[in-house]
Amino acid sequence: MIAVYYRILHMAYEQVFGRPQMLHYPLYKNEEQNLIQGQMYFTDHCLSRLPDLRSKHLLDVGCGNGVQTIYIHNTYHPQYVYGIDVSELHVLLAREEKERCGLQQIDFAIDDAQAMKTIPDDSFDVAICTESAHHYPDKELFLRSLKRVLRPGGYFLVADLLSRKKRPPTMLEKKLALFHWPREKYLEAFSALGLELLREEDLTDLIIPGFRTAGNWFARSPKTGWVPYQLSKTFGRCLIGIYLYQLKHVHQYSLMIGRKV
Repeated sequence: MIAVYYRILHMAYEQVFGRPQMLHYPLYKNEEQNLIQGQMYFTDHCLSRLPDLRSKHLLDVGCGNGVQTIYIHNTYHPQYVYGIDVSELHVLLAREEKERCGLQQIDFAIDDAQAMKTIPDDSFDVAICTESAHHYPDKELFLRSLKRVLRPGGYFLVADLLSRKKRPPTMLEKKLALFHWPREKYLEAFSALGLELLREEDLTDLIIPGFRTAGNWFARSPKTGWVPYQLSKTFGRCLIGIYLYQLKHVHQYSLMIGRKV
């Protein structure tokens, strides 16, 4: 079901914006911002908490359609960037965008974040995972793999939706590939694996007003027909309503940064 959801989301982005966009929540800075700006603000905020990425090898785990990965490549100039995602569609889109932009020091591969089979040990200086880990049923295996592929002293960044209550996922959540951890389970896993947590931020109060600027997102694109545009717009507004409810009552948006000792 999660594959169907992302395919529909991709189609909606195409109808509203004319091209793929980043696949994460927006961070609020001002009332005039649109979705694309809010997503860039989010990425910039997260990466401002990491050391300078120049000369670094960076891994983007759960890279989605690669739009954020390419933005990081073009804005922060790491020496090399490697994005992995379990979705064949997403990796295909990421590779197409890479070719369209004529980029060299960036690659994308189909890979499971819980195994990272395409990645040798001690390969990356920095690894990021943005709004993807809540889809992983075995997050301990994911964190163990994250530690394996990082070089000694390497940094990790996990931005994830955490459950406000400690409870097992429901049957529906399992079908939707939603396996939210509470904050305590992350802290226990970091400690057990010897991953040092350096910084933790609750971004919920910066994400919620980001969604409230949604009126600026849906500027009519001349490339789309009226009916598919309206359907996509309705789909987007329904998602926003669901996301806002969850952020207020069910989840918190947490940013966790640490390193491999």
